[in-house]
Order: sequence, then C-alpha cells, then structure tokens
Amino acid sequence: MDLKDLFDESSFSFSDFQQFPFLPGHQKLTERVRKRLYYGWDTDCNLDTLSSPVTDIAVELLQKSAPSPIRKLQKKYASHVSREACISPCAMMLALIYIERLRHRNPEYLQQISSSDLFLISMMVASKYLYDEGEEEEVFNDEWGTAGKVEVQNVNTLEMNFLHAIDWSLYTDPKEFFTVLNWLEGSVAEKQGVKRGWFTYTDMCAILEQSLWQQAFVHFYQHIAKLACLLGLVYLTGVSGLIASAAVLQQASWFRDRPGAIFPLVSVEERSELSLPLELPAGTPAPSSDMHCCMLAEESVEKPSGAPATVLCLWGTIFTSLLCTTSPQAFEFNNGQPAASPSCPYCGKIRSDS
Repeated sequence: MDLKDLFDESSFSFSDFQQFPFLPGHQKLTERVRKRLYYGWDTDCNLDTLSSPVTDIAVELLQKSAPSPIRKLQKKYASHVSREACISPCAMMLALIYIERLRHRNPEYLQQISSSDLFLISMMVASKYLYDEGEEEEVFNDEWGTAGKVEVQNVNTLEMNFLHAIDWSLYTDPKEFFTVLNWLEGSVAEKQGVKRGWFTYTDMCAILEQSLWQQAFVHFYQHIAKLACLLGLVYLTGVSGLIASAAVLQQASWFRDRPGAIFPLVSVEERSELSLPLELPAGTPAPSSDMHCCMLAEESVEKPSGAPATVLCLWGTIFTSLLCTTSPQAFEFNNGQPAASPSCPYCGKIRSDS
C-alpha cells in the first residue's frame, strides 16, 4: 500500500472548503446584512468595514457603556479603525455581545476604561475569536495598534484586562447572536427612517420583526377585537329591542282587533277586587242590556262553573272596552244624540235584533 498520497497535498480536493463561503446559509446571511445594515447592493464590495449607520449605533452604544470623558469615542476614529483593521459586521455584533456581558458581570471595568480603548479592544478580541485560526488568517496586535494609533504594549495590556474582566467567556450561542442582529437591524431601520422622514419596505420589515413592536401590535389587535365585540353586542341588543317592540305592538293590535281573545288568568286578590260592584261613569249605558250579546257568546262556549266564570267575563269586558277606541266621526248624530252603534261597545260583536 502506497502511503505517499496520504501526505501529498496535491492529492486532496479543496473544492468543498473553497465553496464554504458560498453555502446557502452564508449567502442568505450576507444578503440580509447587505440589505438591512445599509451596505449597498454592490456584490463587489466586501463586508470588511462598518457602514455609516452601523458605525453611528456602535459609537452611541460605546459612549453610553463607557462614560469616561478621557478619549471619548468619535465616529471619525471608529470609521478609521474599522477601515484599517477590516472590521466585519459580525465581529462588531460579537463585540456588542461582549460589552453587554461586561455590563452585567463587571460594570466597574466599564467605568475605568475609555470608550475609544473599549471599542478597539472589543473589536480586536471579537475578530480574533471569529477569524484567527492560526494558519491562513491571523490577527496581530501590532496591526491593531497601528490601526488604533496605540502602542503594542498598551494593546497587550488592554487585551489581558479585557479577558480577565469578561472571565474569558467568549463563546456566544447562535440564538444570542441573531438576537443582537435583529436588534441592530431594527435600530438602523428606525434611525434611518426618522432621519429621512419616510421608511422603506425593508425598514418596515425590520421594525415589525422587533419583539416590542410585535407586542404593541398584539395589544392593538386585542383592543380592536374587544371593541368590535362590544359594538356587535350593542348592535344585536338594539336589533333585539326593535324586534321585541314590534312583537309587543303587533300583539297589542291583535288584542284590539280580536276582543274575544283569551286573557290572562286573574289572581285571587284581583278576583276579590273585581267581585265588588263596579261604578260606571255618568253617561255610560247600563251593561244589563248591552251585555246581552256578551252573555250569549259566553253561553256558547264551555264556561267554568261558579263565580270565576262571571269574574273572567266581567274582566274581559272591561279590558276590551279600554282597548277599543271609537272615533267621534264613526257615529251619525240624530237631533244631537249619537245613533246606536250596531256593534257591542264591550266585545265589538254585531248585535242581533233578537
């Protein structure tokens, strides 16, 4: 067995490794960063520096994290370092994660260091963690010292202090990385939209993906749904009231047109009150003669036995007389006296001559 081929570099195919930057996931991430972090659509432009909106956010965040007035970070210095040291947006986001960890674990360190030194050393450590594999791509402290206009010994000291302050905790979960990416996209879109006075479709997509905006829209939709349900309930209540009113009016007109309808039963107290003699107003004809048809009608129907039948008949007659209203023009006057109505004033039935 020939073992020479195992140690011959020319026998290995590096096509798989050379195509690694062009994996679908890497292409999607690159397009996303170009589009949402304002790197432009020029594919020839490498992502080896920070865009102007991203630089503004980095400067603002570092000034808040390290409030020391000594060597305060300026945009001009940050742009120079990112251009000379070829800082990628992924390295910048990783540096922001490290700074956030320092805010929780060692806030005293942030009070002692200047914002310019913090920017330089955090970007250098993040670039080392991402790209320095020790063979092809290496990160040298002297190059970063030249880019940041700092002596190499000072760079080494800043690096050791930074690693001790963060307790050498450099690993970052991908979920944490994409969380920072989402926040950075939303911040860039919001600031650029406010600066221009209008938002692009990409800006709106980046803003609406933020958790705070999603919660705000969820609360808004819930309030709209509650308001719609309340208005629907009020509408249904109003329609039900109209239908009930129409039913009551129809029932009343039906009782008026059919005075012989069956009326509700009367309680014992009402029966005792109705059993008393009824005093009719002056001018009302005696019910003895006019109630003849009512009595005849009651006799044709199977009537209850005893006093309740009389009470029910009397109550029905009174209720019918109250419901039935007769207009004055319905009668003809003879010698100032109204003509006798052919119908009974109590039950509304046509009188018989017998």
